[in-house]
Amino acid sequence: MQQAPDRMKTVFGEFVLLVIVTTLAVAALSLWYFRSFGEAVMMPAVGFAVTVTAASALPYLAYLVFRVASLHADNDGLMRAAHTDRLTGVLNRQGFEKVFRNHLRSLVGHNDKGLMLLIIDADHFKRINDRLGHPVGDIALKKIAGTLKKLVRQSDAVGRLGGEEFVVSLPCGTAEQGEMVAERLRMAINRLYVGTGKNGAQLSVSIGGVFMRTPQPFDRIYEAADANLYRSKEGGRNRCTIASIAAQGRGRLRGMEAPATPQTAG
Repeated sequence: MQQAPDRMKTVFGEFVLLVIVTTLAVAALSLWYFRSFGEAVMMPAVGFAVTVTAASALPYLAYLVFRVASLHADNDGLMRAAHTDRLTGVLNRQGFEKVFRNHLRSLVGHNDKGLMLLIIDADHFKRINDRLGHPVGDIALKKIAGTLKKLVRQSDAVGRLGGEEFVVSLPCGTAEQGEMVAERLRMAINRLYVGTGKNGAQLSVSIGGVFMRTPQPFDRIYEAADANLYRSKEGGRNRCTIASIAAQGRGRLRGMEAPATPQTAG
């Protein structure tokens, strides 16, 4: 599929070619029509006809530039909307997978690069919805998404796969670096609170992650990270479990357990 800049170049090229062909046609017709008037009349007449033809194309060219730029901006807006989760403003599944696959491709031929995929699931989210109501649950999701976006780099990617499940793609040099980011995200979210007083809840998340240095099938990466998320849930929630996987599929588990904190989310 042609990219927008390439399409714009094609449109402008076709327009310029049309102007050139039209101008040459007008010049030829003018020469034929004024040939009997002599050179003294013919040449100025031909020059005038060619100038008017070329000049008349300028307003159309300006309009074309405006319309193409406007359509390009509208197209970008539609693409962003198609790849954005409406509630939280982070990437949706389609948008995240597109960025994540680009991150995977960047690993090819670079042994010093690595990539971490984190699956982040809000703990006891159903209890928050049931006890405090869905509007408060939506606020919780927005706060989690906002915290994730704030604490990662612009080159990273944050997405929401659905419900209370988020994902983060972290290009990083080592598993330890990705693990530190995961723990920082967990701790920051654990400081969040929704509601007020007794009608409130402290937020926490469980995180499962997988680190790789070579591209892997997306389904396999997600399955490995999801298995680590399950281990975090089984281990008491509000913790991170990270695994490093090699090309042949062997892994090494590492867990980072959170200190005991009171769970007011229910």
